[in-house]
Amino acid sequence: MWRMKWFRWFAPGLRIKRWLFLFAIGVILLVAGAALMMNYQWLAFLEDEFLEFIYEQTGSYNYTMIASIGLIVIFLGAICMLWGAKKVIKTIITAILPQGEGQLGDYIFQNMRLGQGPKVVVIGGGTGLSTLLRGLKNRTANLTAIVTVADDGGSSGRLREDYDIIAPGDLRNCLVALAEKEGLMEELFQYRFSGTGNLAGHSFGNLFLTALTQILDQDVEKALEAASKILKVRGRVIPSSTEKVKLGAEMEDGSRIMGESHIPESGKKIKRVFTEPKAPKAEGRALQAIDEADAIILGPGSLYTSIMPNLLVDKIAEHIKASKAMKLYICNVMTQPGETDGYTAADHVQAIIDHAGEGLVNMILVNDSSLSEETVEAYRKASAEPVFVDTERLTQMGVRTVRAMVADESGKAAHNPQRLGKVVMDMIYALQTDIEPHILEYYLNRKDH
Repeated sequence: MWRMKWFRWFAPGLRIKRWLFLFAIGVILLVAGAALMMNYQWLAFLEDEFLEFIYEQTGSYNYTMIASIGLIVIFLGAICMLWGAKKVIKTIITAILPQGEGQLGDYIFQNMRLGQGPKVVVIGGGTGLSTLLRGLKNRTANLTAIVTVADDGGSSGRLREDYDIIAPGDLRNCLVALAEKEGLMEELFQYRFSGTGNLAGHSFGNLFLTALTQILDQDVEKALEAASKILKVRGRVIPSSTEKVKLGAEMEDGSRIMGESHIPESGKKIKRVFTEPKAPKAEGRALQAIDEADAIILGPGSLYTSIMPNLLVDKIAEHIKASKAMKLYICNVMTQPGETDGYTAADHVQAIIDHAGEGLVNMILVNDSSLSEETVEAYRKASAEPVFVDTERLTQMGVRTVRAMVADESGKAAHNPQRLGKVVMDMIYALQTDIEPHILEYYLNRKDH
């Protein structure tokens, strides 16, 4: 076990090797420089004195013994140098090492590995996006969540109206999901005040982000950066736009409904969704993240109220189309009442095409886990059904279907964060190595997922 831990320090790609080598070179140069400054005659004087001492003790000038003693001195010096350096580094890093992280070497190795992971951009909102982020954050630190700000219900809606800010709810959920260590801070940020007072129904995390925004002169970017440092977030959370976006829907009967929270409650079939203002200005960092991404992921989450609002932001869809990255849509396990009633997997993709054009999705990930009859029946009572995967139609649309067992087995027809994160990363790495499609599908459907 100890050999494996030491081997990690010399794993390919880790820069620790070059710095250890540089440190050793520095010590050698330091000793050589000190010798030059002292003048070689002083060294010669010390050598003569040492030889005289050896002669008095042994009766001869034993150069072999002198060389052996020199080697011992070098060895002891090297041990002192490395041991001292280790203790200094450990003392510094232990001061900032999160409690419960275990071994220092494991913590450093993990962060180096995560820092070298692929650049992944996830786009959406709601609990679906948070689920994916929880599964990805332990596999790459190069994560960017581009989040919708069209929420107008509950605590977010009240704060949005009272303080003229963008909706903080989905941003808060993503920050918590990306926190290095979830636990008490997660409970605190997700805590909702009860009772009947002014705070009733508000989330502490929403209030916290609102306060930070007020303190930092209405600068949402700075507020998110400050919150990210407090929570030690792995990755970045960026609003798709910092404008006050309102989401509306035109129904198939011609009626219109304004407000993200009211759309699923209408009981009518959605024809299209739109924003006010039309094509809100995109956040610059969001566009840059898309341009630099190795993989761009839409969903999982509510198709019309979490994913689509981001695609209606000016230039977001255009930058996704122009990217050469993998463009993956993660389809929900179940249809969503009031939004995607009766939708197949291809219907989800078609809705994206109808709103933002072709070229945003070239792969779709669908669940291949078997759901229990009890689970399906419980969802049917709430007017939800498992999403039917019409592979042939998807193929005709130019979208490759990948099936994998990503649903939770706890009786809830939703994605399992760790399974989903592992499958997504497997897909990214497989495509980077040009693995054959049939091998990829076989690998993703193994039972150990």
